[in-house]
Parts: sequence; C-alpha cells; structure tokens
Amino acid sequence: MATVPADDIDSSGLDTRSQRRRAVIGSSVGTIIEWYDFTLYGLASALVFAPLFFPGAGELAGLLGAFAGFAVGFGARPIGGLIFAHFGDRIGRKTTLLVTLLMMGLATTLIGLLPTGETIGVWAPILLIVLRLFQGAGAGAEFAGAMTMASESAPNRNRAFIAGFPGAAVYVGMALATVAFALISLLPKEQFQAWGWRIPFVASIVIVAFALYFRLRVKETAAFEAAERHGEVTSAPLVEAVRSHWRILLAGMALFVFALPWVYVVQTFSLSYTTGTLTVNPTHALIGLVVAELLTIPVTLLCGRLADRIGRKPVLMAAAIFGVVFAFPMFWLFNTENSWLVGISLILGLAVVQGGTIGVSAAMLAELFPTRMRWSGIAISREIPAALVGGTAPLVATALVAWAGGSPWLVAGYLVVLSVIGVIGIRSLPETLTPGSEAGDLKE
Repeated sequence: MATVPADDIDSSGLDTRSQRRRAVIGSSVGTIIEWYDFTLYGLASALVFAPLFFPGAGELAGLLGAFAGFAVGFGARPIGGLIFAHFGDRIGRKTTLLVTLLMMGLATTLIGLLPTGETIGVWAPILLIVLRLFQGAGAGAEFAGAMTMASESAPNRNRAFIAGFPGAAVYVGMALATVAFALISLLPKEQFQAWGWRIPFVASIVIVAFALYFRLRVKETAAFEAAERHGEVTSAPLVEAVRSHWRILLAGMALFVFALPWVYVVQTFSLSYTTGTLTVNPTHALIGLVVAELLTIPVTLLCGRLADRIGRKPVLMAAAIFGVVFAFPMFWLFNTENSWLVGISLILGLAVVQGGTIGVSAAMLAELFPTRMRWSGIAISREIPAALVGGTAPLVATALVAWAGGSPWLVAGYLVVLSVIGVIGIRSLPETLTPGSEAGDLKE
C-alpha cells in the first residue's frame, strides 16, 4: 500500500508544522506526568513506603514489600497498555491519550492522600497497591501512545530526533520528581515521614492540568486519519500485530528486556543500595541522580540526530554493548562510596544506555509497524518486558544483594545477561534507515 506522505496537511487544513509542534508538546507533557508519577513512587519505595505502609515487617521485609508494590504497577502496565493500544489503533490517538493521562495523574494524587499503616492497618498497603495498579495501567498505554503520536507527526528526515522528545520528556519528569523529593528530604526525618513525602504526590494534579491543556489542543495524527479514510483501521489490531509481525515483536521485546531494567536499577535500586547498604549521603545520591537525568535529555536528542544520519541499529547496538561492558564497573564505582564517583556512575548508567535507546527505538518500531497496528506493536514490544524485567528489577536486585550477603556482583551479572539479550534482539531487527534515503518511511 502507499506510504502516507509525512508532509501532508491534515483533514482540517491545519498547517502541518503547527500540528507537529502541538503533537510533540502534547505527547511530551503526558510523558512528563507519567514518569513524574512513576519516579515518585520508586523514590518513595526506596525511602519512605517501607516504614509507613509496611510497619512491623522489619527493614528488609518492608523494603521488599515496598519494591513489590513498585513491581505491581508494572504488572498492570501491559494490561493497560494493550487495552488502550487496542482503542488507540481503533478510535484514534488523541482521545485514548486523554483517558490515560487522567487515570494516571489522579491515581498519583490519591496516593499522596492515603492514610498510613498506623492509621488503617492492612488497608494502607492494599489501597496503595490498588492505586498503583491504576497508575500502572494508565502509564502502560501512555508512553507507547506518545511514541506513536510523535513518530507519526514527524517528517521522515528527522523522525528519530522528533521521536526523542517524548523520550527526553521521561527525564524531565524524573528530574522534577527527584528534585521535589530531594528538597522534601531536607525536612527533619519526622516531618518528612509524617507529611512531607505527600507534597510531591498531591502536586501531581497541577502537572496533570498543565498536560491536559496541551493534550486538548492536539489534533488526531494525519497518518491515523488517512488510515480511517482508506478503510484500513482493523477491528483487532493486537491480534493482527502478533499474527503478522511476531518476529519483530520478539526482537523488540528483547531490546526492551535490556533497556528497561537498566533505568530502574539506576533510578530506584541504586538509591537504596548506595544510601542503605553503603553509606553514601542520601542528598548527594539524589543530586547525582538529578544530574544524570538532566544530562540524559540532550543525549537522547543527540542520539536521535545520529540515528537519522547513520541508522537506528548502530546507535541501539552501541548502547547495548555499553550495557554489557559497564555493568560491573558501575558497581565498582558505587562501592567506593565516593559521592563524585557514584554520581559519575549514575550519569553513565542512565545517560548512555537510556539516551541511546529510548528515542531511537520509538522511531524504529514506528517505522516497522503499519498505522493500523502501530500503537499495539509498540505496546506489546515495550510493556511485556516492562512487567517481566522492568518493574521487577529493583525487587530482584534487592533480593540478589541480600542473597549475596551485601555484595552487588550478582546484580551486575544480571544486567550483563539482559544486555546480551538486547544485543541479540537489536541484531535481529531490520534497519529502517536504508542507504541513500533520508530516513525510514512510515508503513501504511
């Protein structure tokens, strides 16, 4: 079938450049709230949820319980991701993304209002997990939808760069959450645990309102409207994606089996490891994490530019090989307990691995799946690994360190194995930037 020209004017006559700008902003602000929410939960799991929602469980058991709640959200991600991807491919990107935004943001705000275990006993962790499930279901669809909208709104010549904006927005959300938690952590411990930790969660409603304003101004993508006009929207996009693109789905899942655990080991587990098992100052660790998140933003966009020039696979492969090589040195640097070296390790672990994968993978997968199943294909590729090895990474890492008597080397080996799987998956994906072309076309 014919490829939908990237530079077409949409059905309302709106200037394409203006629509692209709104689509990129609209998809990115939703991603900011998604990762603000998820990062808040991860930081709170590492620093505060164990004593507040699992009182009397003991330090290790409470931390495992908090990280188990963190992992539960990722169990909900593929369920929500696949359900909303189905509707995103059937009724459109815009409407579906409005629903996911509200579901995710309201769940986060309500977490900040929950009574603790001392007040309502066992209902505290139960309600926390229920809200985490809603948060995860909304977030599972949000990023795949943002990747789809940004990629469909980008011209062929710089799709990886444009698709990198929602990827970069991930770290804006992470940085906002980490900065908020770092500032709140300066409170006396009693005040922080009594009410201070709630402030960043309740403040989520402000970011939701901001994101909703931009989402309402975004029009449906020209690619989806063209698919509707040509009668190409399918009633079962998930089934068709599995039936016709199963090899690409397996390779895409292998890519995210590598990429996703890295971010959660660096973002969540490393914080509890360096400040709990080791003796790194928590404020220094948080500052190092914020710097790593901020530097990941330009690295993501630069890697997108590079992928638009030399191809998607070389950039993705370089990131995966770095993951294989850097896993053990990262923990060597952690174990120095030197705040500067810990910060450098956080920067390398986050900026190189995530900067080299998050935007480039969005463009590549968008170019590999047709419009009628694009959101579904991206969601399957990303959210199943997110549930299996992404959200469980802090829990697995904590258990491995405990099993090894405080040693982190099993965690490093775990990251190496996952990175090797990523290398295999990336190698199996076809390159979408063909020689002599500006970039890969979107399939129609």
